Amino acid sequence: MGDLGILCGMEVERRLSCRSRGEPFEIESDRGLVLALEALDGAFGSIRPPAAIDCCPHCEKAHDYAPLLTRPRQQLTGTELGAYAFSVLNTVGSAADLHYLTGRILQLLHSDDSRMPDIEVFYDKLHRAGWTSWPQAEAIGAVFDALWHDLLTRDSSHESVETLLCALGLAEDTIAPRLSRWADLDCDIAVRRLYEFVTWGCRQKDGLLLPCNTFWNRALPTYRELVVWLNEGPALCAVTAAFDRYDDPHLLEVVAGIHGLLVMSGHEHDHIA
Repeated sequence: MGDLGILCGMEVERRLSCRSRGEPFEIESDRGLVLALEALDGAFGSIRPPAAIDCCPHCEKAHDYAPLLTRPRQQLTGTELGAYAFSVLNTVGSAADLHYLTGRILQLLHSDDSRMPDIEVFYDKLHRAGWTSWPQAEAIGAVFDALWHDLLTRDSSHESVETLLCALGLAEDTIAPRLSRWADLDCDIAVRRLYEFVTWGCRQKDGLLLPCNTFWNRALPTYRELVVWLNEGPALCAVTAAFDRYDDPHLLEVVAGIHGLLVMSGHEHDHIA
């Protein structure tokens, strides 16, 4: 490994170590996501493939998935993994083979490979497989952290706000830290992401502002966390504080637009209650 590779690996290890101790860390530009995705190779490298991938005999053919266990994982592409990632834990596979293949699937999911499923679909499967109990949970969490940082700090993020927020809500036990970080509204991009979300990623229903991504599972605690954040004060408090933080008239117009939608939702909610 060259000097750059060694330095990148040390940086990922430092960030994972900080995360495991509960310490915050900063990720510079989209390189943080690249590093986190690259680190999955090492994190999952020691996992050996299971003997076979089981399939529903009426729906799938087991030999179609055999190459997933015999070819080097880094050589697998969306052509081989797309159908598996979509069907795993339903008509194909188990938590064991999903564990073996997750690192490579995450790399492909976030490389704009059109043959991979929607990220919400796969993140829900990670939750069902119990990824937080895996030894690689820190490495997976580092990818999630990098994606969220990317969303709140870069004009061209890898995922849209409604897509990533739903995916994380399906995969994680809580999104409260994500929402708390967003509520800082400490840069114009974070403000604009909130405007995008409340304007195009939500809808008004029964006096509430609700996320409209159809992949959301409304029974999940994370869905409730988001609805409470949007409608019961935290988001509105964050936006109100942002008026004193910025003096750019164009950005203040965006803040005012968010404020109007949140206030309207709050008033309708109070009226119904």
